[in-house]
Amino acid sequence: MKMWLLVLALTAPVAARADRAERIEKRGERMEKQGERREKRGEKLEQKAEAKKEKADELRAAGHDKAANALDRAANREERRGERMEKQGQRREKRGERLEKRGQALENRKANANAATPATPADPGVTSATPATPAH
Repeated sequence: MKMWLLVLALTAPVAARADRAERIEKRGERMEKQGERREKRGEKLEQKAEAKKEKADELRAAGHDKAANALDRAANREERRGERMEKQGQRREKRGERLEKRGQALENRKANANAATPATPADPGVTSATPATPAH
């Protein structure tokens, strides 16, 4: 009974880390997509700000200075917010790409580590400790 508990305790962390590379890679993909969405949202906010500025110019031309000033302030806020969201999106995309690469590198390291250590030696009759003897 104690032996089984010991085996379970030792193998549980290994099983939990088994798909770590895949999880990192998927997280990177999600971050990339989220970054793209934020960038698009930032661009839309900047377009809305531009439309508000045009509307403010029309109001100013019609003699409604206070309303035009209010729209200008709102447009400036929206434009700054849009720029911030775009930058956040770009940063998030880059971070996602880095995470994806890290996950792929981790998978490759695991694959190479498994491939480099064969389960059985190619020639069981010859051990690595046997010195090479020159031919006579």
